[in-house]
Amino acid sequence: MSAFSDAYERQLRSLTNEFLAAIEGISDDDLNAWTPQMAIAGTQEITTFAALGVHIAGAGEFMTLIAVGGAPVTRDRDAEFVAKATRAQIEHRFDSWLPKVHLLLERLTEQELAAQNTHDRYLDRDWTNARILLHALDHTALHVGHAQIQRQLWEDEQTRGADRKTPDPVALPVGSQRITDKAEGRTNA
Repeated sequence: MSAFSDAYERQLRSLTNEFLAAIEGISDDDLNAWTPQMAIAGTQEITTFAALGVHIAGAGEFMTLIAVGGAPVTRDRDAEFVAKATRAQIEHRFDSWLPKVHLLLERLTEQELAAQNTHDRYLDRDWTNARILLHALDHTALHVGHAQIQRQLWEDEQTRGADRKTPDPVALPVGSQRITDKAEGRTNA
């Protein structure tokens, strides 16, 4: 295995472990139903922890195993965003995907990494296989970051007793003041 392949595999495993750490200790009910207060207000569409995990695996499998590896796997992208899963099921998806990535990386040559990808999704983008693999890492990292921020919001709501009132989007903190306070001419509110 090349140094690139080894580093790639380690980074991908690290990211999936970070996602699993972000959802550690969250009940299956919250994994599948909880969204931050701002989502309840209807101002944002925010995916649940479980759907994020299923999407990370689905998108990652698509980019690595299907687009680059040529695996005859089907994907229902829209279903990923409403998927229900337990932490164990998400971990199983990762544990199923990553060994297949290992096998793919073991067999890819430098020439194959540098080759233009021929999957329908990437034909008009003029992307190489290497670029798609890097995009899969980038995409995974992006959603791991989403889960980590969402975890902070979840912990905050658990600490505050999960007062699920609709937040006032205008009264968001701005420095040491609130927007509504500034509009009313108050300072250091």
